[in-house]
Amino acid sequence: MFTGHYAAAFALKGKENMASLGMLFIATQFVDILFFPLVVLGVERLKLEDNFSAVNNYNLEFMPFTHGLLGSLVWALIFYLIYYFLIGRGKKDGKPLAMVMALGVFSHWFADLIAHTPDLPLISGEPKFGFGLWRNKLATFLTEAGLLIISLIYYLKNVKDLKQKSRNRAIGLVFFLILLDFLSFYVLPPEKDIMALCFSALASYGILAGLAFWVDKK
Repeated sequence: MFTGHYAAAFALKGKENMASLGMLFIATQFVDILFFPLVVLGVERLKLEDNFSAVNNYNLEFMPFTHGLLGSLVWALIFYLIYYFLIGRGKKDGKPLAMVMALGVFSHWFADLIAHTPDLPLISGEPKFGFGLWRNKLATFLTEAGLLIISLIYYLKNVKDLKQKSRNRAIGLVFFLILLDFLSFYVLPPEKDIMALCFSALASYGILAGLAFWVDKK
């Protein structure tokens, strides 16, 4: 799952209005932000295999540190501590905001559980889990789009004092994310180079987080 992770960011922002949408975009993709550099360093392994699934060519061979359930929990805790001590410490709502960010990090594993073929370990090695939504391209596209639209509706309904400009920006961002999925699934060729994939993925996470900060701008 790619853009579908951002559904959790919108939903958590709707639940905790004082949370930064931009930070939530970073939190919900945090383990992938770590994963790609670890692939480049050879710590975790990703092999590109033609037609590995209907959606992409990612054979995710070894990724216990970022995509194991235990690893995801550890990174959620680390993100909580970093956010609390660097941003929330001394603030009245520092702990609740840090907890929301940690939930954003932890949500990544469960969203991936829906989409991935069985490659998500509990700790490392077998057993590995994944419901395999990626085996069906249309179902994956509709699921991610549906999650984004539902979370957007929740966001628009629950964020207090939301200006019309901010509403329009949020709607625009969600439909831009859906467009990105469409282009990725149906238009763009599969990636053939690991380094290029890592660079484009990290650049995408940065740009989309920047857009989320812009949407959230008071």
